[in-house]
Amino acid sequence: MIKLLLLDVDGTLTDGSLYFDENFHEFKAFNVKDGLGMTLWQKLGKKIAIITGRTSIMVKKRMESLGVQFVFMGVENK
Repeated sequence: MIKLLLLDVDGTLTDGSLYFDENFHEFKAFNVKDGLGMTLWQKLGKKIAIITGRTSIMVKKRMESLGVQFVFMGVENK
């Protein structure tokens, strides 16, 4: 039985694009369908972990909003 879903972010939960404003603040586009799937998965009592090579306040906030407990950012050797 699968108990943990381990996901990367860029190109997995996003389309892989990076957007920047004039102050070089980074933006990412997350799909709401992925968020719904993650929420439903957790409602089944299952866990989700995120591992990403980049460090992003956006990823942190998005995962907090989805209730993801395990978020590992800045991981070079995945």
